[in-house]
Amino acid sequence: MKLINNIAFLTMSILLINCSKKEVKYFTAQEIDWKIEIPSKWTIENQSVLNQNIKQGEQLIKKTVDKDFELGGKEISLITFRKNTLSKLQASIIPFKESYKGEWYDKYPLIKEYIFNVFKSQSVIVDTTSNTENISGVTFEVFNLKISKHNRAVMEQNMYRTYINGYDFIINITSDKPLYKKQLIQTLRNSKFKNNI
Repeated sequence: MKLINNIAFLTMSILLINCSKKEVKYFTAQEIDWKIEIPSKWTIENQSVLNQNIKQGEQLIKKTVDKDFELGGKEISLITFRKNTLSKLQASIIPFKESYKGEWYDKYPLIKEYIFNVFKSQSVIVDTTSNTENISGVTFEVFNLKISKHNRAVMEQNMYRTYINGYDFIINITSDKPLYKKQLIQTLRNSKFKNNI
């Protein structure tokens, strides 16, 4: 009887372990040697939607800047995963060949100004902060925007950018709930760059 109980307990333990295992999905961008885990219960957006989002963003920026708008090369979407209409992590790269060392860092403040003006032109209140953050040995410039309208918070956007392997690497985290922001930022902080694993 004791043997049967032990076998039953062992079988139940194996079943519980197998049921509790979650399928882990990763995305890897070979151009920049970057790997990120896709959180469970977040939806990966299809490529045509990503390309349409990029096109709309570029058009919005062009409408709000006085000078000729030039990002560098053509923006290449890597991945977007979302929880709802607003809450998402979107990663893309733009080929950027520096004509002199440090050119990317010289242009970065202009990009922040363009993005700020895009939101401001939509009759919303925009509060911004900037800082740097190290993720897996790579230093990112971080631009945080809190968007509100009629004294009500609408959304928050945290833009991470860095220059790596000849690319302007951009990660936009947009969230309408603090929990989603926390999940996305933790997911990003857990991501790895191959040379720094």
